[in-house]
Amino acid sequence: SDSKIKQFILTMKSFKFLAKAYGIKNIAAYSTSAMREAKNSKFVIEKIKKKTKINLEVIDGEREAELIFKSFNINGFMGQKPFLFIDVGGGSTELTVYSNGKKRNSASFKIGTLRMLKNKVKSDVWKNIETWIEKNVLVCPEISAIGTGGNINKISQIARKRYLEPISVSEIQESYNYIKAFSLQERIDKLRLKPDRADVIVPAAEIYLKILKLSGINEIYVPKMGLTDGIILEQKELGL
Repeated sequence: SDSKIKQFILTMKSFKFLAKAYGIKNIAAYSTSAMREAKNSKFVIEKIKKKTKINLEVIDGEREAELIFKSFNINGFMGQKPFLFIDVGGGSTELTVYSNGKKRNSASFKIGTLRMLKNKVKSDVWKNIETWIEKNVLVCPEISAIGTGGNINKISQIARKRYLEPISVSEIQESYNYIKAFSLQERIDKLRLKPDRADVIVPAAEIYLKILKLSGINEIYVPKMGLTDGIILEQKELGL
């Protein structure tokens, strides 16, 4: 809507002024699934550029996974063993299999926390995910899982996990049951969740749980790094 576009432009202007106040000269702006699927994305991007002089880059699921991987690879987290990366966003979920430090396959599925809250997940999505997992995950012996995103970070925190200590499926289930028992306002007041996290954390847990169960993986590592870290590292590599 026009009001949301105006709010978006105002937000981008605010970020630009804040960056200027800190002496930042180069700004890299990225958008993921929401802008990828918006019917007026081209119009909005042009508006942003005209009003703020900021070039907003819309990245696809594969590019998103590539940037996320940078943050793990650079920190030496990846070894020779295979990993399934699970990144649950608002509009999509990215699944990527890596082994020997290289990407083997990846896919983006139109299921995310906001889609689930709005009941906008198509009936065939989980079947497609299951088929992809059968072809790419179940064929990898001793595969582990890595979760990225604010929701799995918070779930790990609620489960009182230390840095890089994996959280088991049963512990995710316990955290899920614990969070879901509170009302939305109670999650904000008692669990200290941010308002924009309090509602989406429940469907996020449901997605992680189902993917892990379909994959036959009993635990997931949560390094608390992700897309933002990958973007920063790429900018550094480019000398910006």
